[in-house]
Amino acid sequence: MIAKLRGVVDSILDDSILLEVHGICFQVFVSSRCKKSIRVGDDLVLRILHIFKQEGQTLCGFQNDEEIGIFKALLDVRGIGIKSSLSILSELSIEEIAMAVIDQDATMLCRAEGVGKKTAERILLELKGKTIPKISDIKLVGNGVIGDAILGLLSLGYKKDSIIKVVSNIAEKIGQKATTSDIIVQSLKELK
Repeated sequence: MIAKLRGVVDSILDDSILLEVHGICFQVFVSSRCKKSIRVGDDLVLRILHIFKQEGQTLCGFQNDEEIGIFKALLDVRGIGIKSSLSILSELSIEEIAMAVIDQDATMLCRAEGVGKKTAERILLELKGKTIPKISDIKLVGNGVIGDAILGLLSLGYKKDSIIKVVSNIAEKIGQKATTSDIIVQSLKELK
């Protein structure tokens, strides 16, 4: 089983990349978000989820363990496959997915190509009780503090999509002593 690949980007295709490792090219399916950060000729290290199915083997590449955790959790949802899971990771950041699950916000998941309202609701329902990366981090810092900061920034006219990542990053930097006002003040500095 392949767990990590280190090589040179040979080609960037529509839904995947070709990664040359010691003269062998591996086709690795990645999110659009991942593809935006790489160029042909780049040295690249990807964490790999090697998926075996009856119709063949697939390599899916990720930049970190959090992405793999979210991807595996999405694959566990009935009716969600590789394509839909990568589509969600292409459209939403890990923080946005975590907040969508916490808030049970189907509209946010529907931004991903191929994910309709019923599919989004099924994903949220099945992920609600699971411990997946970032959701546990957000709860550790204090979902109430982060939620209150997000509500405060929403009331000031900022869009939810633009503030979730900023608020999560600031709460992570400040740590468990973060207060709602600390997070809002720091967020306002970054959002200007």
